[in-house]
Amino acid sequence: MTSPMATLSTSRFLFASVKVVVPRGLNTSLFLVINRFARRTTWAHGFMHAYALWLGVVLLGAVFLAAYGVIWRRRDVRAAALMVLGGLGTVVALGLNQIVGHAVKELRPYDTLHHVLVLVPRANDYSFPSDHAVVAGGLVAAVLLVTRRAPSTPPDHVANGSRFTKSMVSLAALDIVLAGLLCFARVYVGAHYPGDVVAGVLLGAIVVLAISLLRPLVYRLAGVLEPTILGRLLLRRPAQLP
Repeated sequence: MTSPMATLSTSRFLFASVKVVVPRGLNTSLFLVINRFARRTTWAHGFMHAYALWLGVVLLGAVFLAAYGVIWRRRDVRAAALMVLGGLGTVVALGLNQIVGHAVKELRPYDTLHHVLVLVPRANDYSFPSDHAVVAGGLVAAVLLVTRRAPSTPPDHVANGSRFTKSMVSLAALDIVLAGLLCFARVYVGAHYPGDVVAGVLLGAIVVLAISLLRPLVYRLAGVLEPTILGRLLLRRPAQLP
């Protein structure tokens, strides 16, 4: 039997919370369309469950590390510094997301919509924005920033520069696909409304872009650290001339 205090606590929680953020009708209708699609695609449930919970974030992290590996081979200290900024920005975005979530207090879809399909354990936190989408937006923004803003290749290394650009563009494209699938998966499994994942991606990307404004300072710091032991750990030693 539920105690009066527990009932009162639950009532306060529901009263102080938002059922669906705006646009409410569009958010709810799109969620229900995807939820009906999930019911008809039982063959994908196992994969989508894993991808929505952990696999998507793991693959995005792997692409981020692969991008750093490309930079490590090229020994580009500025690009490496920019990647580190992107990673830090993603962590900062996750922290800010907790503040936003507790300020908005949007309930999970399965807390307000009856008889929807839910493929993951029910969480006790708020729905808006999605933490997974914040990570996706932040890591994608970090890779795109390095692809776009990495220093130009010297004239005597045009071939290496071309390979670097192609590798980074390929990784950025893969990152976007993986991030999009993760956002879709979070809605597919019943954990979020579409607006939650859109807001999460935007929050992660915007925070990373804002933190990237510190790059002139970080470039100078990276230049100082480059000849040190830490710099040798972070970047490959230059090739020795014959």
